[in-house]
Amino acid sequence: MFFLFSRAMLDFAALFLAQANASAQVHFVYDIAAGRVIFVNHAYEQVLFGTGAGVNAELPALLARIHPDDRGYLAEHWARWVQGEQLSEINVRLQRVNESAQWFAAIPYYHPAATGALLVCTLHDISAAKHHQANSDLFNSRKNVTLEVLSHDASGAFIMIEQLAQYLRDELPAAVKPEVGQMLKMLENTSRESVKMIRDLIRLEFTAAVATNLKIDRVDVGEILRGPLEQLHIGYELLGHHFAYELPEVAVYANLDVSKFTQVVINLVSNAMKFTRDEGHVRVAVVGLFDRVRVEISDDGIGIPAPMLPYLFERFTRARRLGLRGEETVGLGLSLCKTIVEWHEGTLSVASTEGEGSVFTVEIPLAEGVDSRLPDELAAAVVFS
Repeated sequence: MFFLFSRAMLDFAALFLAQANASAQVHFVYDIAAGRVIFVNHAYEQVLFGTGAGVNAELPALLARIHPDDRGYLAEHWARWVQGEQLSEINVRLQRVNESAQWFAAIPYYHPAATGALLVCTLHDISAAKHHQANSDLFNSRKNVTLEVLSHDASGAFIMIEQLAQYLRDELPAAVKPEVGQMLKMLENTSRESVKMIRDLIRLEFTAAVATNLKIDRVDVGEILRGPLEQLHIGYELLGHHFAYELPEVAVYANLDVSKFTQVVINLVSNAMKFTRDEGHVRVAVVGLFDRVRVEISDDGIGIPAPMLPYLFERFTRARRLGLRGEETVGLGLSLCKTIVEWHEGTLSVASTEGEGSVFTVEIPLAEGVDSRLPDELAAAVVFS
């Protein structure tokens, strides 16, 4: 019986080795007590350009290629993995000379063997998927910014046409042909319907985005907001409005659904513009704090009456009102923004003084591995220790 059991184990080990070596992904087995890799498959040579026999000697150079912002993040998870805890997948980057970083999904498995615990890990190269996701997020943010800026400008123009048509129709002398009044009425109705269509389109885009499942990634908040905020800056400045933004000088990482979070910021900026006069100012500031990241959207607009503040984030809130240019709202925007922020385990709050302006503040937790901002040598020293 012992012979049969041993033979079965040998067959299983041979099958594992054959499958691992046939895989296009990197697989390695790490002996935790010995502190060394005891197996790495053939893909290591094709993907990471090392040699199987020299993997332990090559580890220091390989670890030195880990992106500085990911070293503490990986170290924190590795410390848990070797204890058999929190065996969750993480994404890390390897730097390459004169090329973009190479992204890997590291998937761990802890094996408490009688002869000593082992950590088995698979490295999936997800560079292409990350590249496509970044392009998709950038496209979505550009689309949303364009819609918001154009709707802001077009809605204002249509509202003005509607008001002018209504004024002219009311002031027409009785002697004027009836057809003129009918045409002005048609112009008034067309303008009103055009404004409604534009706002409905924006609302549908936002609610459709909210309805999709969360796709959380560990990202640099300043970097993912840079593109949308710059587009808002260009768009609003072309329309004669004053918009500015400030980003952190160092990377600040949080776990975000990039598309949903950028849409929240875009909506809050659009809302600030709605209640700020043309000569007023809207500003966004992104700040990295000890345990969280803060995004402040401030304006020097008309502010919010104190009685409205307790109801501001309710669905179909009684605090809804027309914008300065006649923009309508059904009171869903701020409620959905608050919901999305809370999905990220964050908070959305407001401070406002009527006649002086408002500040909307979003705060979300920093991602794990905040020690990624420690000196490189310290972060690297705890990896594979």
